[in-house]
Amino acid sequence: MKNTHENEPIVIIGAGIAAVYAAESARKAGFDGRIIICGEESEAPYDRPPLSKKVLQEAGEADHISLRDSAFYNAHDIDLRLGNAAQRIDRHARQVSFSDGTSLGYGTLVLATGSSLRTLPLLHPGMSRVFYLRRISDAIALREALPGIRSLAVVGAGVIGLEVASVANGMGIDVTVLEAGARPMARATCVEVCEFVVKQHEQRGVHIRTGVSIREVTERSSGYRLALSDGESLDADAVVVGIGVVPNVSLADSAGIETCASGICVDGHGRTSDEHIYAAGEVAFHFNARVGRPERQENWHHAVAHGEHVGRAIVCGGPDYEEISGYWTDQYDFSLQSFGVSIGEQNIVRGDAGSGAFVVFHLQADVVVGVSAVGAPREMRAGKALVRSGSKVPVSVLQDASVDLAKWR
Repeated sequence: MKNTHENEPIVIIGAGIAAVYAAESARKAGFDGRIIICGEESEAPYDRPPLSKKVLQEAGEADHISLRDSAFYNAHDIDLRLGNAAQRIDRHARQVSFSDGTSLGYGTLVLATGSSLRTLPLLHPGMSRVFYLRRISDAIALREALPGIRSLAVVGAGVIGLEVASVANGMGIDVTVLEAGARPMARATCVEVCEFVVKQHEQRGVHIRTGVSIREVTERSSGYRLALSDGESLDADAVVVGIGVVPNVSLADSAGIETCASGICVDGHGRTSDEHIYAAGEVAFHFNARVGRPERQENWHHAVAHGEHVGRAIVCGGPDYEEISGYWTDQYDFSLQSFGVSIGEQNIVRGDAGSGAFVVFHLQADVVVGVSAVGAPREMRAGKALVRSGSKVPVSVLQDASVDLAKWR
């Protein structure tokens, strides 16, 4: 175990998934000093994926998405300090200053500051009936507004935007999705899966318009008129904006810690350019030994795995991070899961997408590097094994649903 003294606590800035798992992992690794999680939001750490799903659909669901109950924090002797934003890191004194004027010393500091939403100047947060979805309060505000909305414009056809569109459509709201890119979910999935997702929306009456952006916004008594780049306009009672996120690096950057456009630069243990400071989760531009290069991931699986890895590495060291991450999305009556690389040099379909049960294997240099599946849990499990083993499987075998893939692992 590393020499971490009891009077030099592990202080974690950020109270999301990576923070909680880093704290738990440090305890499991044998750290017996103080662990303090400091969060800007007043709510106890909670799960974010339900914000664009169940929290929008069911009143009271927000009360059931806490990551852990109070008994967990008590049992692991983890001190939660919430509703107080970190403002400055003094690396020489090893102290963090907070918005309420207090400061806190650390032996090891973990930055799990996550990301912030990209915003549109023409549709900025705070405008009436303009919604962004990042925090629990955002989801509650949108859920309360949806029953009074007849028409909704969703700006951005990524995972979050399409999940919101599916919920709103299920409530009888006329939904139009506007995407500046050539197709929906362009960073998240391949063309073959995208076509299935788009079809599910269009069959239910959702209008998806690609290659268009908003040039002008006019507020009206009943909502907004959006002037579009193709010369047309769209009237909507309300607008939801989901155009991606940017890593929260300002705290690290102002302290002179190495950062880049992709996040806080860390090694395979999560250590920054300051040996006493680590970064975990989606804010970290982390080295992944499996792929042999730094990368940044924005998904639940990575937040858990990297948080666990960093907490353990602080106490015990160990090998570099080498996790394979993935994501899932629930829309209408289907769930899409993806593991590993989601867009390959070749994307091989197994099964019939029209039946709502199929899998796509993503290949690079004939190696299965990723798998995406809808309604095919058995094939998904087999695909994950192929990805983990780095298997080369003939395309004819991948396409043939009658062949058992287990022997190719």
